[in-house]
Amino acid sequence: MMDTGISAILEKRGAQKAAAKERKAEREETGNVSALIIDRTPAGLYTCRYPRGHVPDELKGAFTKKATILSICDRRGILVGA
Repeated sequence: MMDTGISAILEKRGAQKAAAKERKAEREETGNVSALIIDRTPAGLYTCRYPRGHVPDELKGAFTKKATILSICDRRGILVGA
């Protein structure tokens, strides 16, 4: 009885993940992709933002090197805009 409930939840979650991957692929094909934007402040520090939405916690704040931001993005698979 308990196994069927858990398996139903896992199946539902798998279907949701598959649907999310399909939506992401569609957005990439149409060019509607939200890329991370790296801005330079007047003080010479770098900050990150998205055109809409929230920035991941490890990218919040100010950084002294742009390379640090790019390495975090590479590790997490985040698309960086120009």
